[in-house]
Amino acid sequence: MIRRTVAALVALGLAVAPLAAWAQAPQAYQPPSAAPAGEPVTLKIRQGSLKGARADGVDHFYAIPFAPPPVGDLRWRPPGAAPTWTGARDATKAPPSCQMVEDCLYLNVVRPAGAKPGAKLPVIVWIHGSAFRVGQAIGAFGADTEGTEFAKKGVIVVGVNHRLGRAGWFAHPALSREPGLTANYGNMDQIAGLKWVKANIAAFGGDPGNVTAVGESAGAMSILNMMISPEARGLFQKAVVESGFARTEPTPRAEAEANGLKLAQAAGVTGDGPEAAAALRRLPLSALAGSGGGVTAPGRPFPMMDGRLYVETVISGFRAGRQMKIPLIIGGTSNEASLTRPTAAMFDALPADRREAILKVFDPQGSGDKGRVINDLVTVSTITEPDRALARLHAKAGNPTWLFYFSYVPAAERARKPYGAGHVDEVRFVFGQPRARFAPEDLPLTEAMNAYWANFARTGSPGQAAGVTWPRFDLADERQIEFGAEGPQPRSHFQKAWRDYVEAGAR
Repeated sequence: MIRRTVAALVALGLAVAPLAAWAQAPQAYQPPSAAPAGEPVTLKIRQGSLKGARADGVDHFYAIPFAPPPVGDLRWRPPGAAPTWTGARDATKAPPSCQMVEDCLYLNVVRPAGAKPGAKLPVIVWIHGSAFRVGQAIGAFGADTEGTEFAKKGVIVVGVNHRLGRAGWFAHPALSREPGLTANYGNMDQIAGLKWVKANIAAFGGDPGNVTAVGESAGAMSILNMMISPEARGLFQKAVVESGFARTEPTPRAEAEANGLKLAQAAGVTGDGPEAAAALRRLPLSALAGSGGGVTAPGRPFPMMDGRLYVETVISGFRAGRQMKIPLIIGGTSNEASLTRPTAAMFDALPADRREAILKVFDPQGSGDKGRVINDLVTVSTITEPDRALARLHAKAGNPTWLFYFSYVPAAERARKPYGAGHVDEVRFVFGQPRARFAPEDLPLTEAMNAYWANFARTGSPGQAAGVTWPRFDLADERQIEFGAEGPQPRSHFQKAWRDYVEAGAR
């Protein structure tokens, strides 16, 4: 019952504000178009020579192709072998976003200056979010996610672009009959990027056996699936999942193919044989945009249950113990509902018995703040309770697990964020850059979070930062950490009544 109630609220919220925070932040932020000005630095990898830039103790290598451009006949095909080149390739300009063009399969590498092959530095691979439809490896969410602060701590960061929208997630019977993987092309790109890292990162001084996959939102959902997908085994040794929507299920393949047929027919392409596939590849992608809508709208570009990349739901895979046996950090923000913007009016539209039950749990003091109540309910239902459920399953299987809750709202943002830290708000605190975007009072928290994530990349444990040890999640006390106004604070059985209420309706 709770899941159906929240699903209805989320759908209504998305109808009012499609894509909300996911779509708005990348469009409002201009990512860096070039590496910082500095001295040139060259590097030889298997594909050829790279000419990057060195500035402030960090080497920057941008726009390295890890697969051929997926255009023309290569549209809706698995990524191919990384191309080679002669001469020194300019690696100082940021790659194009897959939100804008199809020729976009590039990645960026940022490392400590002068790291030598064989240095075996830890590696973070960043999988950006934004609803599988927008965003890019550098600059997503209005924060510079390039990785300079991590590099200053001795960690190499690789940001991977992947196909988005209909280029990244599209099913049609004509394509399904072709050999090889189909449908989830954006996820194939993520895996191809990880394979590139395994094959090439040693040349940058990285350790291919010490890779941490870090993702937020759609990127976090992708990492959770890779943890249970046979196609991604051995490509990373640790994972960080930020706002991962762990109970969200892929679209059934039959449903996705039926929608693809409708979109194709509307664009003038009929049939389901090779001729239809060729005709689809000749179309501009805009011809297949459909009616748009929110991230949960029917027919939206979204991962599909294809039987190879997506073989089961995340919850079922973890429940059966089929996930990677690796250290995991998982968590979200205090107002994930900012993504869908539920309102007091939506709460009032619920049946009276449900309103009464929800108020009893989420507003025991009787404040009457229905806007806060509905935001808390949606947040706990979509992220916070699923995070706890996955932490329990992973820890029960004997895997090192850490849980977090980000509630910090900078003073300048509190008036417009009355219900807490919004979806994606933790990302810039994790990356800690650009420093100019932080008020002096914000710096201790971003320095602590960046240090925890760097520790985790190095050792498989977030360890200690700001004098606080992040407690490992256990089944007895269910310890986690809250990143709030008081800095990092350990908590036990945090928000237990809220999460238990939602869990009872999710079974």
